Amino acid sequence: MNEYFPREEGMGARAGGEPKTVLKIIATRFMADNPPVPVTYYLRSKDNFPISEDYMEEIALHEKFLELLPEQYIYAWAKLKPAQAGPFSFRFSAFGPVKIWVNGVLSFCTSHVQERFADQVSHICLDLKGGENSLFFQCVSTPLGCGFRIGSNSYKGRRIQFFSPDREHQGMSGFVYSRPYKKPVERIPELSEGEEKSNIHWYPEISWKEDRPESVMERLFGDRKETGDGKEKGCQDRQGRADQEIRRKMVSAGKIFLPVPETLLFSGEVKGQEDGNGWGNPEGILWVDGMSLGKAEGRWQREVRLSGGSHIIALEGGETELSVSIKESGEILPVRCPAALAEGRELSWLYAGPFHWEQELDIEEMLTFRKPFLTQKGMSFWRADMPDVYLRPFNEGVLYGEWNYPLGVTLYGMIQGGRLLEDPAILSYVEGHMKKCAGFYDYCLWDQSFYGAAPFHNQLTTIDSLDDCGSFASAMLEVMKDHEIPDGEKIGSMVAAYVKHGQQRLEDGTFYRNHSYLPVMNETMWADDMYMSIPFLCRYYERSGDISFLRDAARQARGFFRYLYMPGVQIMSHIYDTHFQVQTEVPWGRGNGWVLFSLTELLAVMKETDPEREEILSIFRTLCQGYLKLQGEEGMWHQVLTVPDSYEETSCTAMFIYGFARGVRYGWLEEKSLYAAGAVKGWQGLCEKAIDWKGNIYGVCRGSGYSFSKEYYANELSWNKNDTHGTGIVMLAGMEVEKMKQSMEERNGTDF
Repeated sequence: MNEYFPREEGMGARAGGEPKTVLKIIATRFMADNPPVPVTYYLRSKDNFPISEDYMEEIALHEKFLELLPEQYIYAWAKLKPAQAGPFSFRFSAFGPVKIWVNGVLSFCTSHVQERFADQVSHICLDLKGGENSLFFQCVSTPLGCGFRIGSNSYKGRRIQFFSPDREHQGMSGFVYSRPYKKPVERIPELSEGEEKSNIHWYPEISWKEDRPESVMERLFGDRKETGDGKEKGCQDRQGRADQEIRRKMVSAGKIFLPVPETLLFSGEVKGQEDGNGWGNPEGILWVDGMSLGKAEGRWQREVRLSGGSHIIALEGGETELSVSIKESGEILPVRCPAALAEGRELSWLYAGPFHWEQELDIEEMLTFRKPFLTQKGMSFWRADMPDVYLRPFNEGVLYGEWNYPLGVTLYGMIQGGRLLEDPAILSYVEGHMKKCAGFYDYCLWDQSFYGAAPFHNQLTTIDSLDDCGSFASAMLEVMKDHEIPDGEKIGSMVAAYVKHGQQRLEDGTFYRNHSYLPVMNETMWADDMYMSIPFLCRYYERSGDISFLRDAARQARGFFRYLYMPGVQIMSHIYDTHFQVQTEVPWGRGNGWVLFSLTELLAVMKETDPEREEILSIFRTLCQGYLKLQGEEGMWHQVLTVPDSYEETSCTAMFIYGFARGVRYGWLEEKSLYAAGAVKGWQGLCEKAIDWKGNIYGVCRGSGYSFSKEYYANELSWNKNDTHGTGIVMLAGMEVEKMKQSMEERNGTDF
């Protein structure tokens, strides 16, 4: 049988299998591997190309150059930073002939079919190295257009972002592009190369033209004749009224750094309506670290004592010239960008507006740089003093602050493990993850409407399946039992509305898939979706008190059992094909693990008097009998439960342990000693064979597609190390084994 590592390196051999010890080591390793990093801020020009709702960059060059002539050459260029080296699959379509150079090597040319049908998406594969890659596109103009569309083959499972590759656009997101040329360029530019070397001027423009307005307010937000809808109002005999309608203000934000505590002198001049620029009165408000230090009018000064470290300063009101100096020495302090810009990009100030002069602003929240805000022209976000250039956050620490279903399981295991261990570090880590995740929800929705697709939370903002929402929302509701998560309630209610009214159902109300971004998944029912729905329905019932969510959870348990149960082996098929009305009859391990896991979540919230409890209990007991028969000699279950030659799989083993241990502890299983022994044997197997002494977890099947062939699951669907499909589940298994031991010892003195 397969060995993931030498037995002497296993958790059991080196640290023992005591559950609390194992949980602590796994949690510590996971937190160290995925530290609580903040988002990184890039800049993006609104004049860049739009992104489609399915995350395709739409490089329609013929729309940028309306006078484009046939057979002219235009170039587009981007930088891509994949998570690891190797072949990367893209969705791709072209408006005409396209060649792609990857890191200076010609790697792809369109076919005549691709050049003709821009609406037909094909799949291309490019070999990428670890770290930064240069993707250089040569596009030839035809009567059909010029350019291409490109995106990840799986934008929900393997998100990518393109960044600007040249020196001038350093720290910006999106492609850069050239003007049209009559002949091909002579050389392919290198990453971070400047225009003087490449001899190519790259768009979008990021510098103001020479005839720019002197006022930052007018450059960014328009002149004094503009109102909220951008149109001139009023006339000469009503000028006072018109000016009243357009009185506006903005907010400027910057950051200063002090190595030691100092008394600072803030001095400046506020420009206002008396200067003829239509921006309200010559006054403003000075803010330091989100606290108001009072009005600043005309020419003003203010002394402030500040501690050492970074401080964010903001000015609300009219345009202000500001100087910050150390009082004692007179040294002028530089003002930096208050958000952490990517790739060393340097700016001084960020700007927000235009706002009505009387509008009350939540400056403290604005200075978190997490949420959009309401301006006279609608919702907006922070801007740089560049033409149509906005701040845009990216979550580059993809396993911290991110929303996806495997992370939902992981965080559920972490929060439960933290409670059992009474470990504040683990609990704080999970709370921070949830706050970061929920904190950028409003921004990502705005970004989606502004650019076409959000920079992260690509599942949360494009929900079309239970995969996208149920697992993580369930974990969030669990965390909210102990912690306040701003916007968590709003997100939970949104997910509840989707599950109740948006998710596809068969006529009997059972969930199935028929609106997936991957067409192969349409008209199918997956055992996985018991976990994607039932735990959330149970927790939302607990939080809201709405019994309809509990009834729906029971309906799903019955429905999935009816369609997927395989009576001959007393376990579940992974898939039911609703188009052909047939099971695939492949008992995938993790698919069955989701089933048992979900049934325990439902039984745990059902009252003993619940009229549907006995039927759910009968399903649970029936399946437990089937799973127990298939446990391997060394405690683990197999990737395909009925194929002993398939590899011993960790996540399904952990879920069967979890189900058995819970069944014993809650009294759902009548043969307690038999199932308790199975749970302990399984836990020992995990500690000896699947968890090494450093807390690394092996043998977790990667994310699955589906097939009617057992060979696909047994041989093609390989395992990963430290896959988030397994981390939290293993922790939950250990937690339940520990609770089961304590429960049995308290009841009858049994010592495991």
